[in-house]
Amino acid sequence: MHHEASQFWNRAGLWCLASILTGCVLLLLFRWFPQIDFAASNLFFSQVDCPQPAEGKRCGDFLWASDSFWNFMRETGFHLPRLMMAGVVIYSCWMLMFNKDKSEAELKVLSVTILSALLGPLLIVNLVLKEFWGRPRPDDTQFFGGEFPYVPPGDISSFCESNCSFVSGEASAAFWILVLALLLHQRHRAGFLVVASVVAVGISLLRVGFGRHFISDVVIAAVIVIACITFSAWLVQTAWASRRIAAFTQFSNDRAFGTRR
Repeated sequence: MHHEASQFWNRAGLWCLASILTGCVLLLLFRWFPQIDFAASNLFFSQVDCPQPAEGKRCGDFLWASDSFWNFMRETGFHLPRLMMAGVVIYSCWMLMFNKDKSEAELKVLSVTILSALLGPLLIVNLVLKEFWGRPRPDDTQFFGGEFPYVPPGDISSFCESNCSFVSGEASAAFWILVLALLLHQRHRAGFLVVASVVAVGISLLRVGFGRHFISDVVIAAVIVIACITFSAWLVQTAWASRRIAAFTQFSNDRAFGTRR
């Protein structure tokens, strides 16, 4: 596998910084204009008269959540990134155990794919933000028939105890798919990125359509994962990491079970 030097690799640190700054700007935008969250979710919400009207409360349903086709699409979108993550792990194990001619560049790419998954979807999104920020999901808020008030993105609240709305775990896993472009030859990357982006956006919009996430949850999740991908790409190119990856590449090649090509 040949991985040409690219602007992505050469400027990974700058892309990471740009992603973080973009995320901060978007977070402020969603906080200043909560109507963006309301308007996006309201596109999928069917309102009905409340049996017991109360000030500030609306009643109704997110119809996609009870539709069998959209539930099938959601299940597909839920499992697809996880299958791809499992595939990367299996491929990495095969590479380490049986390929005696792997290069430092190949291990750097595999390191980026695995490290970004651990940092983004697993650690930052699912183990930290979703567990401790406590933002109620849209269908749990009064504006969409629930009992809790709307909580701006980024605020910590006690209305949700675990697996909360900020940010979207499924959106973060879906946008992680973009990193797999690094495993492909240069001429196939652009096409893959287009397809992967469409899939990631589709999976994310389903979470909004089901009333399980605000649009701010999926957008911030996407930015977090992109920042983790670019940070991982920058990290593996540092002198400290490069020396260790080079040493490990030689160590692994010397002990692999494969036959030299």
